[in-house]
Amino acid sequence: MVLITLDHGICIKPMGGMKDPKAIVSAAAEGGADAVLVTPGIAKYTHEELAGKIPFMLRIDGTATSIGPDLTNDRLICSVEGAIRLGAEAVATFGVIGVSREAELTEKNGRVSELCELWGMPLMIEMIPSEILTHQFETTAPRKWPSDPEIVKFSARVAAELGADIVKGYYTGDATTFREVISYCPVPYLVLSGPASGDPEVLLKFIREAMDCGAAGVSMGRNVWESEDPVALIRAICRIVHDDASVEVALRELH
Repeated sequence: MVLITLDHGICIKPMGGMKDPKAIVSAAAEGGADAVLVTPGIAKYTHEELAGKIPFMLRIDGTATSIGPDLTNDRLICSVEGAIRLGAEAVATFGVIGVSREAELTEKNGRVSELCELWGMPLMIEMIPSEILTHQFETTAPRKWPSDPEIVKFSARVAAELGADIVKGYYTGDATTFREVISYCPVPYLVLSGPASGDPEVLLKFIREAMDCGAAGVSMGRNVWESEDPVALIRAICRIVHDDASVEVALRELH
């Protein structure tokens, strides 16, 4: 799966590339992405760009923002039934372990999983290691990998245990430890983010490595919609994820 995310506006302070959600959705569809991840409001706002052109996954939680006191105070903003009414193909929730609200987040994800099973709705749980939670919500913080691969592995397994059909999580920083994450996670794992180098070749090499380790796909946001040519970059990413292409082939697609 190539998932293009534009749910950042509900939790992260204003970002330049997020000004035009309709353009991002259109670029995702034109580039051949499998789906976009949006919030309820943006699903409504971009309905003409979505309908019949690209499936969407709905973010159904999001009560904590980057200027609030507690980034883990993340509760539901929409129901599974509401996602069905909007036409979503899947729903996404957020989780984190090792924090004071761990039990609340776990309970939320467990209840959502139960409802998803009732309605036949696929569920993706996004697991963010607590040590880089602040970085995830900051627009200017340099991207970094978690320092403890065991936490990434543990987080992925917790999401699977709670009933996730897809886990969205971090890369560990090296192939050896990331393969351990994949082997310990019994459901498909989408690797999120990627190096914020501004160099598409660096990003594509990262994606190729993640796929070689067993990732089921990628979840990309600002690396795509802050690029010079989002459509071309998405096509290049799809060449790797969908066609098992080399970085060299993907670069030719990009250029």
